[in-house]
Amino acid sequence: MTKVYVDDFPRTDSEVDDTHRIQRAIDYARKQIQGSNFVGGSAYYGNAVSIVFGPSQYVTSSPITVYKNIYLESEGQTYLIANPGNNSFDCINAASQATQFRAENITFVGYKTALYLTTNNVDVSTIHLTGLYFHMCRVGVDTGSFSESRSTILTLSQCRSWKTSVMLRNFCDMASMNDCWITHDGSDGPAIYNDGYLNIRGGVFVSLSPQQNANPRWIDCHEDSGQHSGLFIDGARFGGEGGGGYPIVYNFMPPVLNLSNNEGNVISITNSILYSSSGTRDSSIILFNIPNRISIKNSVGFTDLLNGIISCAPSFSPDQIPYSPYISIDLDDSVYQAWGLKRLDPRLERFFSSGSRRFKRTFGFSERQLVPKATSSHDAMVTIDIEQLNGSRTDQQRQLGFAMLAVTTAPGSSNDTGYKCISTALVTCVGGSDGTGVVKRLQFFTKDSIPGGLHFSENCDIISVHWGTGETGTTDQAKSSTNTKVTIVFKCPGNINAAGITFTPLLGLDL
Repeated sequence: MTKVYVDDFPRTDSEVDDTHRIQRAIDYARKQIQGSNFVGGSAYYGNAVSIVFGPSQYVTSSPITVYKNIYLESEGQTYLIANPGNNSFDCINAASQATQFRAENITFVGYKTALYLTTNNVDVSTIHLTGLYFHMCRVGVDTGSFSESRSTILTLSQCRSWKTSVMLRNFCDMASMNDCWITHDGSDGPAIYNDGYLNIRGGVFVSLSPQQNANPRWIDCHEDSGQHSGLFIDGARFGGEGGGGYPIVYNFMPPVLNLSNNEGNVISITNSILYSSSGTRDSSIILFNIPNRISIKNSVGFTDLLNGIISCAPSFSPDQIPYSPYISIDLDDSVYQAWGLKRLDPRLERFFSSGSRRFKRTFGFSERQLVPKATSSHDAMVTIDIEQLNGSRTDQQRQLGFAMLAVTTAPGSSNDTGYKCISTALVTCVGGSDGTGVVKRLQFFTKDSIPGGLHFSENCDIISVHWGTGETGTTDQAKSSTNTKVTIVFKCPGNINAAGITFTPLLGLDL
């Protein structure tokens, strides 16, 4: 590869910094590129020329333009330092020129954006960034927009940020961050803005104290392109030291309800340490909308998340999202909190799945305990969504049945800990005619009531099963009704936070 050395281009007598001599080296390198720069309307070809910096400091005062097939590298570790260092201008501008771009072993200090890299949406574009360090910049790497950089593979390996507001703004079809070390300066916003596909493999995320009235977090996930987006995290560590922890994800991606064209929007976290949120720092994932799939598996570190591991922002109501077999939340047994702390916002329970939701049209929960809330009479109540789908044909509408086994538990009124009362009941829904039309009728039958608590005389039997979300309601509902909420009320002697209820579906008839 042809190499052009910056130190072969000294400052002129009138130059007070290194901006213009770096630009002269790049302009000279551009003339050394041979071959066709445009082939077939898609891929770019030609020999690359590498700009080589020495292991020293270079001061710049205005953006430097980089062209196609120009690489940046260092013999050692190069420092590019903004003057003034107040985040007022960019360092490297490769707008529409980064179709084949590499940079390695360079530290950027004090810039508005260290690397502005877009590809003009040219197929087969690749960007490789290795060993870069973003120090006190506003943005480390910015790929512009989805329309500018969609058809691009972006790879960051062993890069670092320190007190940089946003390390990456990703709009690429595929971006990977491998073994990076990231801090956040505690400002209001994310360390990573994602509106494409992003893979985070390994790496350490360390929080700094939030700035006043700020809501720092690690990743914002968007899908503003009308295409698809995804976040995949594997083997990363999100630490709570320093700033006390940030939420991992603010999700703004909506669900795609018609998957004929793509596979929707996804958040997947595996094999990771998620100590990043704690106490009043809300939740690991906060939803401003719900994607098609959220999956957390073989991960630890969920410490006293008062609003649950996954919660909803005040501006978002999941009740507005229609049921779809293409929306699911999947948490394995490693994902839990202390007793009395919920895993999910209760309104998200209808999306929880323990199997293939694409082919399951009944409720998606089983083999896990839900924490109820107290009624005005100090009983316990849980509202679930049976995700009923009214078919368009009469024969579908008349298939209105389900059966599930409900197991309730309560601690008893004594002060000792542990579940003292257990009750099992069969909860059913049948369809039939009462003379005024076909209705859906809820019923329950207590099968086993095992008393406990004080003198083994207390029980947690079901009191009521009815349609709706209130403490009371009707057991009958017209077949035309679109309500899918069912509330179960049961006795709760003792602390409501130590009570629970578990459902196991037994039968579903094309709800």
